[in-house]
Amino acid sequence: MPETWQTFYLMVGSSSAGLIGLLFVVMTLTSEVEPSRAMLGSRVYITPTVYHFAVLVLIGAVAVMPDVPAQIMAAVIVVPAATGFVVALVSLTRMLRGLPRAADASDFFFYAILPAVAYLWLIGSAAALWSGVAFAAFAIAGGAVALLLVGIRDAWDLATWLARHRQG
Repeated sequence: MPETWQTFYLMVGSSSAGLIGLLFVVMTLTSEVEPSRAMLGSRVYITPTVYHFAVLVLIGAVAVMPDVPAQIMAAVIVVPAATGFVVALVSLTRMLRGLPRAADASDFFFYAILPAVAYLWLIGSAAALWSGVAFAAFAIAGGAVALLLVGIRDAWDLATWLARHRQG
């Protein structure tokens, strides 16, 4: 990535890393949720959200490295984005099968559909970067911000749901 993007990726990557830490705090709330329900919920809701943030940390880390060729950056984006797309589809499949039952219709959108679209966007943006398309840096930034905002929303949703459903 050009040097002019380093501040952006430093901000997105470090924000994502901080949010991963906060999700570990949220996980402590699951200790008061029935264990089998917490385990199912974590596979569909918590693990994918941590994955979204981890992808952004990886992209941010590589983007601030000096002199990374566009093809390496594209590969660093496309591999975790393709995996993230599969993660989103698995979450959608689990929600559709009722494992666990989605809290409301917005969960399908925010935990599965929107992340799948963001990952497809990142895959397309990585292909544009590989090909040397001028707007690729802006497209990657848009995909990263979309994934960050989805992750923030999902982390907030998890925290509020867990706070409401604690035993005791």
